[in-house]
Amino acid sequence: MKHLFTLTLLITLLAACKKDRYSLYNNGALLQFGPTQDRFYSATEEMKDTMKPFTFYYHPATITQDTVFFDIYAIGGVSSKDRPFTLEQVNLPGAGNAVPGVHYKPFSDPSLREVYVIKAGAVHALVPIVLLRDASLKTQNIKLQLQIKANDQFLLGETRKLWRRVELTDMLSRPAAWNASAAQSYWGDYSTVKHAFMIAQTGEKWDQDFMTTIGQETASLTFWRLKLKTLLVDYNNTHPGTPLIDENGNFVVFP
Repeated sequence: MKHLFTLTLLITLLAACKKDRYSLYNNGALLQFGPTQDRFYSATEEMKDTMKPFTFYYHPATITQDTVFFDIYAIGGVSSKDRPFTLEQVNLPGAGNAVPGVHYKPFSDPSLREVYVIKAGAVHALVPIVLLRDASLKTQNIKLQLQIKANDQFLLGETRKLWRRVELTDMLSRPAAWNASAAQSYWGDYSTVKHAFMIAQTGEKWDQDFMTTIGQETASLTFWRLKLKTLLVDYNNTHPGTPLIDENGNFVVFP
């Protein structure tokens, strides 16, 4: 019984530490990114949402800006006052890096001052990244890598949780839901030709929202995989000698 009591006590203490790791820290306030609030107790979800692809492709021409959000957490408990935080861009070697004021609203823009804040009594906030629809996005994929910068309110948290990235374009781009697992089981390798075929043949957007929705039910995934296989066979039969080939020179196929 004594051993059982000791084991129970240890488990309870470990659970308490795990539960409070985003709100308890005694050496000053730290700041770091994290997964959405419903997922940060899962070790396998810790690094989700580090990169978000975004395309203006589905937006009407009149839409010239949009916003993506990342979750950010203060470590060290709540404060009785609002605590502003600071972000900065990091240019990636050899990449098409975003230009402030062209591809995104600068982090120092006065309109963002009130939203780049951990509110009084809170340890969590959503960080809006305002993306701008520049003509260059019609032919380029642009990367915006951002990281937390220490200020008089916050020290830096875990190194691997200090950054986030947006990959921005105005062309068709691979939705995050078209991940390696989905590719292997349902959609096959990604290509823009295949993606455009799926949109044209089904009338669906096949964007992040649509693929996330159908991804919640195996029956829906199976239906659409078989539907697309049939549509591809029909297309190739009506184009004898010229089957659908993607931009990489490969035959378009579904698993």
